[in-house]
Amino acid sequence: MIIESTPYYQDFLRYFRLAKEQQEKCNVSLNPPYGMLTHMESNMNDGLLENVELYDVVERKYAGFSQIMNDCFYGWTDRHPYWKKMEAGKITPQRDQVAHDWTGKHAHFGLAEWLYIFILHRVCGSGINYAQKPSGYHNTLLLKLHRAKSIEDMCEMVKNEQNSFYTSVGYQFPAFPKPPTGYKRGGDYYLCEFAPRLARDLADWLFESRMPTIGKAKTLREIGQFMLDWNVVNGLRQYHFQYAAIIADIADWYPQYVDRQSMFFYGSNAEQCISYLARPLKKMKTQAFLDAVMEMACKDTGSVPYDCEDVCCDYIRYATNYVRMGEAYNSLDRDKVFNSSKIIHPYGRQKAMLDLGLVKTFNDPSQNFYYDEVIKANNLTEREYIKLVQDHPNYKDWIGVPEKFPTK
Repeated sequence: MIIESTPYYQDFLRYFRLAKEQQEKCNVSLNPPYGMLTHMESNMNDGLLENVELYDVVERKYAGFSQIMNDCFYGWTDRHPYWKKMEAGKITPQRDQVAHDWTGKHAHFGLAEWLYIFILHRVCGSGINYAQKPSGYHNTLLLKLHRAKSIEDMCEMVKNEQNSFYTSVGYQFPAFPKPPTGYKRGGDYYLCEFAPRLARDLADWLFESRMPTIGKAKTLREIGQFMLDWNVVNGLRQYHFQYAAIIADIADWYPQYVDRQSMFFYGSNAEQCISYLARPLKKMKTQAFLDAVMEMACKDTGSVPYDCEDVCCDYIRYATNYVRMGEAYNSLDRDKVFNSSKIIHPYGRQKAMLDLGLVKTFNDPSQNFYYDEVIKANNLTEREYIKLVQDHPNYKDWIGVPEKFPTK
């Protein structure tokens, strides 16, 4: 053993089981109820899961940021993972429109074209807006790209689109190159002059890897390194965060080219989460530690690294009782809706903070309560806050960990 799990790890496993159960109840499942229950009907005994449509997935293919990609790739066909719900009419207007619009696009699009669509979707923000329901159809050009028949057609649509198709609401953009004359935005310049070549080069490389003389699927990190190196050769910054999402898309929609069991990359949220789950028993390099914890988590959950990495990102939000303020959740009483965890977590929005009088209300629209706002406003350290909670009669059986907390 080179790592030792913490109480957070057991809570993570508990969260994984809850999220998996709610995925089957409210998101997608091959068995009844086929994901058709509303979140409020799920009886999860967890206020956060029942009220916020973010914690209902353990496979990233079914997360909010991939919903529209399922519609585009499968169209209105029985291959769509949500077909049972579609047949029953239990879908959103967005899915109804997009799935019908994109039906039959495989007649025009091959691997390179779909890779270009993955790239465009991810570097433009994945259509995410966590303040909306559904969250994955916000400011996205995928609502129109079905009209194209080639990458060149799609590039023309990028150049001529008058409305915004970039969203940073819960997401982040890469450092696009400075646009030359003729382009309004660096993102447009990248999508028209770089992304088409990347998509075609990557498609050729992936296809060649499946030739009989080679016959070995690429690991997720090999694909990532190809893309990062391509950027460097072409004078671009390395788009680690966005390219990781594209690699996962390849694993989800073109699994024949990928070793889906291979190790993945870690975003900052996932790294922070993993730092809570275990501690090294000897000096280790960061990558080795992260991989060791991920291997343990995948063994105990039956997940694969690229899915489990996304669950880690959700768990760290879950631990802080994250709710994105906005149109879908403005009516939610944030003084009453909390997770069911027994971990004494010092960050975000916690019921104990109300009980201790550290904050008057979480319904202040000017406050996000994402990180250390409450303890910082009360001049408390993480350990001091945990001691206050442990001394409160309502929280005697709760767990306060760890000794050292990750830096912001």
